[in-house]
Amino acid sequence: MTYRPLILVIILAGVLVLSFFTWKQLFASSEPQRVSFIPVETNEQVLDNPYTGFVTDARYDDATQPFRLAHVNLKWADLEPTKGNYAFEEVEQTFNYSLWKQRNVKLVIRVILDYPSDEAHKDIPKWLYEEIGKKGTIYNTSYGKGFSPDYNNPLLIQYHRQLIKKLAERYNNDSTVAFVELGSLGHWGEWHTYDGEETKKHIPFPKRVIADQYVQPYIDFFTKKPLMMRRPHAIAKEHGMGLFNDAFAERSETINGFLDWFTNGYTNWLTQEEEPAMPNFWTKAPSGGEFSSSSTLLSDQNIEEALLEAKLTHVSWMGPYAPLSEPVGGPMQNNINRFLNTIGYRFVITEESHEEEMSAGQPLHVQLTVNNRGIAPFYFKWPLELGLVDETGTVRTSVTTNIDIRSWLPGRSQVFAELPIPTNLPEGSYRVTAAILDPETGLPGVQMAINEKRDDGRYPLGTVNIYDK
Repeated sequence: MTYRPLILVIILAGVLVLSFFTWKQLFASSEPQRVSFIPVETNEQVLDNPYTGFVTDARYDDATQPFRLAHVNLKWADLEPTKGNYAFEEVEQTFNYSLWKQRNVKLVIRVILDYPSDEAHKDIPKWLYEEIGKKGTIYNTSYGKGFSPDYNNPLLIQYHRQLIKKLAERYNNDSTVAFVELGSLGHWGEWHTYDGEETKKHIPFPKRVIADQYVQPYIDFFTKKPLMMRRPHAIAKEHGMGLFNDAFAERSETINGFLDWFTNGYTNWLTQEEEPAMPNFWTKAPSGGEFSSSSTLLSDQNIEEALLEAKLTHVSWMGPYAPLSEPVGGPMQNNINRFLNTIGYRFVITEESHEEEMSAGQPLHVQLTVNNRGIAPFYFKWPLELGLVDETGTVRTSVTTNIDIRSWLPGRSQVFAELPIPTNLPEGSYRVTAAILDPETGLPGVQMAINEKRDDGRYPLGTVNIYDK
């Protein structure tokens, strides 16, 4: 008799535990069953994608390798041959503007005040040369001849601001122009003047208080374009700019120079001023540049070094000095493909899941795992679209999500979004689709490294059964 209460307690506890697990199972079964889809990844295909890859010289249409970007050096003497009169139409004709716009090739532009060449010349207009009192340095060095203006001249600064304002009025809202490199100062617009032993004297370069006055007009007027500087500067860090490296594939210049500069900061050898590190600049703004003229580009001897430098500096594009004239299928093609498949972004949907079935009028809850196998993000706010196609392949419904694909850094990202199902959608089996849309056209504009791309550019994923509620 003394054990009966204990036995009753044990029996009651067992009943409660059994009831708990029974209710838990019933509750779980009330949750919609989800299904997953694993796309097949394409590993070797070079994707024809915007804002990444090789950059051709916009003056020529003779590249044999693929490209989606063209580079434009805008010399002030060409832009404003007479004071206040801007020769935009003539310059655009020189750089095949209409052709690139037609082909959806985007432009990288840079303003040049000093471009060394084989002949003595000036890259600022004659009228400006006269107005600044002909002040500057005429040089003749092993890399060329030219004229380096006195950047401290107040009139030069004033007229430069007007020039950048006029450029922005024409191109700030023009989607054909993708990136603006801040040239303006130094040889080739690369923010340096010759400081070696050859001339036995230093060609003057302005200190920060003056140099920033050449940067500020770009900030003020090119408000809708990613801006890029040749190397880190305090003003570039403050405004979240990108950087470009015009000596790529030279270890001493890229790893010991460019990489070290943005990782650790540096002392400007021309002004002796301290410039800050910008280690994560590439997560928000692009890293670009061109190969060094003395490099072996992507030969077997140099490919591993090029890939290493690309990964360390997170480059998205390279040119106009690049192996664009190499024959397709030639000896360098495999290395070219390896390089193009490494730089920039490369999106792979590795898994997609949603409810196995859903009633019309209810939202489908879609989860994507996106792996960016590239080394840089996508820098423009293009929308991710989700949709449903029926068994005939017709798109029956779609939604533009609020997912910001610019946050897809190298590695995995999780995406959660709702796909509303219309109340009048007929019962049946449908496939989920995904696409990144080009805001200009409203059509899919980015290729992903997965199989089964549809003719319309969308990618079919898992299947869902829709029933009438």
